[in-house]
This record gives sequence, structure tokens and C-alpha cells, in this order.
Amino acid sequence: MKEKLNFYRPAVAAFLVIMAMALTSSTMSFFLEPICESLQISRGSFSGIFSLMSVSGALSAPFLGQYAGRKGVRGILLLTGLWTGICMILISMVTRLWMLYAVTFCLGFLGSTCLTVCGTLIVQQSYAEPQASGILGAVMAGTGVSGMFFSLIIPIIIGGFHWRAAMRVMGISWLVLVWLGMFLLGEPEQNRNRGAKHNEDLGMTRDEALKSPKLYLQMFVIVVMGACCGLQQQIPALLSAKGYSAGQISMMISAMTVFLAIGKFGQGLLYGKIGVKKGGLLMIGAFAAGCIAMFSKALTWPALLLLLAPGMGIYTTMVPVVARQVFGSRNYPAIWSLISTAGCMGVIVGYPMWGMIYDLTGTYTLGLIGAAVLLAAAMWAHLATLKNV
Repeated sequence: MKEKLNFYRPAVAAFLVIMAMALTSSTMSFFLEPICESLQISRGSFSGIFSLMSVSGALSAPFLGQYAGRKGVRGILLLTGLWTGICMILISMVTRLWMLYAVTFCLGFLGSTCLTVCGTLIVQQSYAEPQASGILGAVMAGTGVSGMFFSLIIPIIIGGFHWRAAMRVMGISWLVLVWLGMFLLGEPEQNRNRGAKHNEDLGMTRDEALKSPKLYLQMFVIVVMGACCGLQQQIPALLSAKGYSAGQISMMISAMTVFLAIGKFGQGLLYGKIGVKKGGLLMIGAFAAGCIAMFSKALTWPALLLLLAPGMGIYTTMVPVVARQVFGSRNYPAIWSLISTAGCMGVIVGYPMWGMIYDLTGTYTLGLIGAAVLLAAAMWAHLATLKNV
């Protein structure tokens, strides 16, 4: 029994860490309208905070990956719990747009990009393929579980108190979740790297990967993916434009995060059963079909739950699986952090782009079409890097 508990310990620790990601990847979208009204700014201006977080995340990710490869992630988790928790509390105190931008830029250094790197590395360093695919899918479902919970309580806090009080709750929650994961992780994960240990010398070094065209193709593709998946931040506003009430939107986003969690878990199992190529193509099709189905109000529920929610999971489930298969385990932390950095660059472009499209056209139609086409093309190219692997 003790051996079994120790086996799942890294997975549970990573799950808690990934849960905190929802506080910037999903729940932050509920602050769009109240912050815009409070600071008298446009939706496009608000979306700029995600670009700033991505810029600073891109700057820190390569160093985090190299540090994690040598020392493990415990030290990183200790710092991000305190740093980002404090930054969120500081956001609740801003009164000007430049202040909002300054604090969110600082938040990005050790924000969701950092947790993506840490959570993925905990799993990939602790488990061997194909086992790691299923566990990674279950771990990444933490964003959906957390998103469901916070999507229910954050709107209530915003409506009953103020968005500033809700942001403080977010900061405290981030610190608690990340530090719980850190303490549960216990000793450095390399010391109990069981299933993956025999593969630790297999694969490319960082220098070899830098000479491989496949690395740059993956980096380019994830730029597009990051931009497309940034549409998630606009979904509450998109639903509002369709005429749904705040209560209905809260319920819909909560339900979507449940299906997002189920979708990520299912993707991990799917990749282990039929392979990442076939599974990835199914998920690409789901996302593209979901974007198109959102044109019809009658199809909104199935589009959100059955198509968009599972499709959005590819960013955090399929990409790291493909990267490990292509480059191996030898220098995976350093290589994965480079790929993650490219994803941040996509978010820099994508998040404000969807807000600007709405500001200019008054509709999300163009954005939905663009996201469907771009992501489908990008994911097809991404799966092509598996050729001859």
C-alpha cells in the first residue's frame, strides 16, 4: 500500500500545482468586464495583461527548465507560490491601467507558464511512456477541476463584494495550492524517478535539439496554438454578446471546465491506446467544429461541452507528449522549456487580438473562423514532427 501511495504521490502533487493554473488561464476572464468598468479601459486593453504575463513568462521559462533539470522543481514552487500570490493581491489594489500592466508583467515571471513547466516535468520525470501520457492527461485535468470550482465562487464574490476582494481570494488560493503540491512532492523528484529512470540517457541533448528542424517547427506551431487557445479568455464575453445572463454564463463556464477536465483525462488515455497522431487529429477536428458551431445559439451548449472543451486540452496534453516522443528524456526539461517559451509568444499575440477583433467588428465571428482554421493547420504540422520517430 505504501509503495502504491508513493507511486501516485508525484501525480497528486502535480495535480495540485496545475489546479492553480486555472486562476490565470480560466477564472481571470470573469474580471474582464468589472475591471474594464472600474478602470475605464477597453476589452482590448484588458486583454493586454495576458500578453504581458506571456512576455515575462517567456523570459523566465528557459531558465526555469534548466534549473529544474538540475535541481528539481521544489525551489521553483516555493518561490512561485509566494511571488504570484502577492502579485494577485497587488492587482486588487491597482487604480490605473499602467499599474495593472506593471503588476501583471511581474506576475508572469512565475505564473501559469512556470506551473505548466513544473507540472509537466514532475510527470515526465517520474513516469515512463506510455504510462506518462495517461497520468499527464489526468494531471492536466486539474485546471478543469479548479476552473469548475472557482468559476462558481468567483462571480459570487465579485457580485456580492467587489472584484478586488475576489482577486485577493485568487492570490491566497494560488499560494495554498502550489505550496500544498510542493510539500506533497517531498524529496526531489529525480531521487524517486522510477519508470522513467531507465530512459534518462535516451534522446537528444539540448544542443542537438537546437540543430533539429523539428524543434523550430514545434516552436512555430505552438505559437499558433497559443494564439488560438487564447480565445478561451473571451468566451464569457462571447456568451454575454449572445444574450446569456451572468448567472447562465457562470453555469456554462463551470460546466465547460468539467468537460475540459474530462477531456484532458480522456486524451491521455486516448493517446496511450491509439497513439498521439490519431488522437490528436480527433481533438483538432473537435476544436474546429466547436468554433463553427458557436455561430448558432442553439448549438452553444454542445459546442462548449463536447467540442471546444476537449479540443482546448491539446495545448497542455498533446504538445508535451509529442515533444517527449520526438526529443526523448535526456534533456527534456531544457527542451520543453524552450517549446513552452514559444507558446508564450503565441499568447502575446492571441489574447489581445481576439479582444481587438471584437472591438473593431462588434462580433466574434471572424475570430471563431480564424481560430478554427489556424489551429487545425498548426496541429496538423505539429503531428508531422512525429514522422520517422
